[in-house]
Amino acid sequence: MMTLSTVTSLLLLLAPPPQTPPASATPASATAAAPAEPLEVRHVPAAQVLVGNNLVLRAEVAPSWRLGALVAHHRSAGETAFRETAFELSADGTYAAVVALSPEQRAPVEYYVTARDTDGVETVRFASANAPYPVLIEVPQYTLEREALLEVYGQRRSRVSAFAEYVDYGAQTLNGTSYADRYYRLEADYLYRLFTQVGGLRIDSIRIGVGHLRARTPPFGLLAPEGGSLPGLRPGLDYGFSEVDVGFSPFFGLGVRLSLGGNATGFSAGIGGKVRIGRPNGARVELEGEYTGGLGGAATIRLAWDTVRRFPMSAAAQVTNVPSGPTGVRLLYRVDYLFSDAFALGAQVGYQARASRGGGPTLGLVTSYGW
Repeated sequence: MMTLSTVTSLLLLLAPPPQTPPASATPASATAAAPAEPLEVRHVPAAQVLVGNNLVLRAEVAPSWRLGALVAHHRSAGETAFRETAFELSADGTYAAVVALSPEQRAPVEYYVTARDTDGVETVRFASANAPYPVLIEVPQYTLEREALLEVYGQRRSRVSAFAEYVDYGAQTLNGTSYADRYYRLEADYLYRLFTQVGGLRIDSIRIGVGHLRARTPPFGLLAPEGGSLPGLRPGLDYGFSEVDVGFSPFFGLGVRLSLGGNATGFSAGIGGKVRIGRPNGARVELEGEYTGGLGGAATIRLAWDTVRRFPMSAAAQVTNVPSGPTGVRLLYRVDYLFSDAFALGAQVGYQARASRGGGPTLGLVTSYGW
């Protein structure tokens, strides 16, 4: 008689073996790594940049996590080697590269852009080394005029000068007494050339200086006692002055001069103006007017020219009552010699006379140095 365990063993032996389900085929796409998302760089080039400003290049990158490095390769036109400036992430989520440019930069800037992704693959994303993109330097008209003027002066903005003149109107006879009628003037000044735009006007230069004038004149306008004579006068003034020249165009400008001085009788103030027609350092006509309390006034027309190399010249006619006498007329001629672009020495000669009276000579010397 079979037991329960024997029957169970027989059933297990007779039962078919369990079926193992066939392994399903694995898709080939599951075994290979998924392709990385491509790196995209979008850049809009700049057409030009204002002189004196840096060139700012901007780009958008997507996806940003795929970016390893974004670089601008740049050079000035005419150069062979490129310099590199990396793009950096900005607060607005874009990337920017700041290419430093000097204020003297005039040649166009050439550049191209490369990107390296996180896989280390570097590709050109804009222009190329063989055909870089040019960015022009925008130079305003007033800057071109300023550079042209500075070039005329050899890039020298500063100048010091000294001037001395002796003026003799000849002996004057009043009430039978002969008097001297002459004076001398010494001036020294410093000039700085700005050529800077202020409120739409071009300030060409400022000038400050000091002067010393001493004279011997007849007692004009004074009545001598009967049978007697009056002593001659000795007017004079020690003064300082400042002057500003404004250019409205390369061929037209104005100047304003203020002065303040003193002598034994008190203080004196003066004002003057000048109109220039022509180039400031070339052929031109100048109309000048000036009045100083205690000394008198003067009106001058001057013609200057530079047709002879290294010998700038000028001729002037002046109507004046300096120093505090009857109106007289002066005719002046001046010639300078340029030893170099920085140093000049000049001489002035002339003749003047009071109305209906004898006259006398003018002698003057002038020197200047610029840097």
